Amino acid sequence: MQTKVKDIMKSNPMSISPDSTLKEAAQQMDSIDCGILPVGKDKPEGIITDRDIVLRAVAQGKDVNKERVGDYMTRNIVFCNEEDTLEQAATAMHESHVNRLLVKDSAGKLCGILSFGCILRKDTQMEDIHKVLECTVGKKAA
Repeated sequence: MQTKVKDIMKSNPMSISPDSTLKEAAQQMDSIDCGILPVGKDKPEGIITDRDIVLRAVAQGKDVNKERVGDYMTRNIVFCNEEDTLEQAATAMHESHVNRLLVKDSAGKLCGILSFGCILRKDTQMEDIHKVLECTVGKKAA
């Protein structure tokens, strides 16, 4: 049986408002030990990552106490479905050049986040990890 996204993903992700400051986003990430937050509640309008904050704001000398998440978030969101296999999710990561996917349930509502790290840190079968690596680098075996 192939492992499904729902078996590996981080469920019930915390989100943040686009009006929150970058400092609030970083503090929230720190408190839940993650590097990504969906922006907006039920239907995310973007994502903000630790990398977005550091490279787009901190490295540019911006004041994270004043700058808003909505001005620095990534608007191009890549989704997968909770019933997708890890292989399907890894292919989506490769095609979209991302390391994280937001996960939708059967009703289309945000229900989780899948990261490459989640796949490697969970008790995933080696066969699944091998398939994921092949898909992630775009060299799927015949």
